[in-house]
Amino acid sequence: MEPTSQELPSLELWLQDLQSYIYKVTSGPMKHAHFHFNRSDFIYSRKNKKSQDELSIIFLSQFPVNYRVGFQLEIWHPPIKQVKETFMSEILNRESNLCSIILNMKDFPPNDPLQKFFKDYTICNYRDLFLAGDWLAQTLQYELVPLCDQMSTVAHMDAFFESKPDWSLNTRSGGNVCTDLITAGLGQRRDVHQRYRQLLEGLQQKIENRQMNPESRQLLSLCYESIKR
Repeated sequence: MEPTSQELPSLELWLQDLQSYIYKVTSGPMKHAHFHFNRSDFIYSRKNKKSQDELSIIFLSQFPVNYRVGFQLEIWHPPIKQVKETFMSEILNRESNLCSIILNMKDFPPNDPLQKFFKDYTICNYRDLFLAGDWLAQTLQYELVPLCDQMSTVAHMDAFFESKPDWSLNTRSGGNVCTDLITAGLGQRRDVHQRYRQLLEGLQQKIENRQMNPESRQLLSLCYESIKR
């Protein structure tokens, strides 16, 4: 076998270095927001009034090429989970699909328009790590934690969806769209029938643009049938 013309760049750091630095820059703002850290799973969690917030920081090692860092946020409300169990438990296998809100790094894009939709950070050297750590710490403190605070109760969540009618659709998550409709039903401030029609129309546009799976439309219909009066 002939040698390759280009050698792969060697990584400047180990996975442990990466995890240690990410913890260093995120632990302050997360502790200030009353999140507790599970080191073995690299998960921040807190009991927030009547909800449970859980942030998982995900590390993927592609040694010796690079590392990748991302995160997933889940917000849990027992009343919403109970409604979802009536129509989702038999068709979805993963427990996380029953959470109220699920978001990933792509839902918190950086200001750089060239990285508008990015799934994770690629890290090869310390410069990459410092940039990723700075962005992550800022995003958690100024975007993610305030979002959790805005969704601390079902009533707050209902008000949030009312003020941002396209938000759940823009996350491209069928589960988040269902939560939008469920909170309209539980809160009884928004017309649940009108909201269903609005969400269904928005979903259809996303499906036609190949931004969401057609199964999301079926999921929303099942949700509506379970809560309509």
